[in-house]
This record gives sequence, structure tokens and C-alpha cells, in this order.
Amino acid sequence: MARPLEPLADHDDTLEPAGGRRGGGIDLSSARAFAAALAALVIASLVVTQSVRTLQFVGTAAGNNFEAGTVTLTDDDEGRSLVDLRAMAPGRPVEQCLQVSYQGTILPADLAVKAVTNGSLAPYVLVTLEAGSGGRFGSCDGFEPSSTVFDGTVAGLVQRGQMPVGRIRNKDDGLSFRFRYELADDERAIGKTAVVDVLWEAEPS
Repeated sequence: MARPLEPLADHDDTLEPAGGRRGGGIDLSSARAFAAALAALVIASLVVTQSVRTLQFVGTAAGNNFEAGTVTLTDDDEGRSLVDLRAMAPGRPVEQCLQVSYQGTILPADLAVKAVTNGSLAPYVLVTLEAGSGGRFGSCDGFEPSSTVFDGTVAGLVQRGQMPVGRIRNKDDGLSFRFRYELADDERAIGKTAVVDVLWEAEPS
């Protein structure tokens, strides 16, 4: 398991009408819940390494060696989507965890995150992003939060731009993150979709 960086929550699928049934129909509240299930959200995690021109100098005599330093960042999703929800509905939050680790030779380095989106659902998806230790892609068991990076909507996450999440001082250091997504109870979300890319960046500091 990657070492933590410095620091910088059963659903019943049955939907019951609030005011009872009439003639086999459903009331407005239940109708909105069913219709909102048409909203879809896909989240992907990508890692970006900032290009650098740092050179490592070795020796003082003829035949000196120069070697470019590296900035290498990886995550443990193995190219899979963090979240792929084809039928989101209010009151059905989903969590996903991810580990991001650094194998570069240039130290220290600052780790940051930002998001970009395509689609009209982003203002209606609530997201909480926490940094910590433990947990991994596919399971948040053992995740221990150390800070809340962001709490708002996906649209707000995109608008915030790049956000620092920690400083890497040792090779192979890493940090775990927990995402929590939930569709807002807003009928304007009905039928909308969004694709979101979460970008992790490491830059020498």
C-alpha cells in the first residue's frame, strides 16, 4: 500500500408513492424519482505528468554525465472508469476510492487535481472528494480521511480548477482519495448526462 502524503459514508430499491396510488398510477414525487433515473454520469481518472527540463549533473571532470529527471504519476484504476452510472436517481449515492502514487526521481513534487466535463448534468451532481490513506480502486474499506479537498457540485469542481492535495517527498509515496457522488433532487436533471475526467498532476516544487 502506498505511504500517505503530508496532509495540505443497503438501499431499498422499492419506491413508494408519498400520497398513495390512484388507479395504478404514481404521484409526482415518485414520478420524478423514476424519471431522474435516466440521468447518467461517467467519471474517468487520468494522470498527467508535467514536462520538466531538470538535468542531473554527475562529476566534475571530462566525461561528465547528465541525466534528465523524471516525473511519473500513476493510479490504480488500470484504465477503468471510476464511476459509470447509467441510471442515477436522487437518494442513491455512490462511493469510489482510488490510490495515486509517484515514481518520479525529482523530489519534492506537488500533487494536484482538477476536473473537466462534457455534458449538461454536472450542475446537478453533488460530489465530495476526500484525501487520506487506505482504500483502493473498487473498495473504500480501510479508507481514513485526512482532509476534504472539495464538497459541492461537479460543475463547481470543474470551476475550481487545479487544487493542491499534498507534497511528495519520497519516491513511491502516494495518497488515497474517496469520491462520493449523488444526484440532486432536481427535476431539471431528468434525462441529462455528463462525462467527467478527473486529472491528477505532479509538478516539481
